[in-house]
Amino acid sequence: MQPIQKGNAKTRLEDALEFIESAKENLREKRFKASIDHSITSCIAANDAFTISHLEKIANISHYEALDLHRDAAKKFGENKLHILRLLLNERHRITYRPVKTNKHESELNLKRAVDFITWVKEHV
Repeated sequence: MQPIQKGNAKTRLEDALEFIESAKENLREKRFKASIDHSITSCIAANDAFTISHLEKIANISHYEALDLHRDAAKKFGENKLHILRLLLNERHRITYRPVKTNKHESELNLKRAVDFITWVKEHV
């Protein structure tokens, strides 16, 4: 992990919103794999905004580190969205990095999860 100034949380949240809009557009255009990838990327950016806002830290390239930081940042709220983040990161590995076909249902499901995650982060940043 690396320290990062709290003011960068806003930029990462804006990144998350840009990626979620791209995920929606990709879904409309039947680019299902791209939609899933951007849904997940939006959550990575949102999680960065969350951890920057509360810990002034951001994960390096390790997704496991991002999960740990999320858990630590969420402690003061008595709840977290670790299950969604973990699920989406696993989906990224399964879908984005492997030669698998995707479909509308998978894209819609991952988009819904991402929107739920981002909505929660926006309430806690």
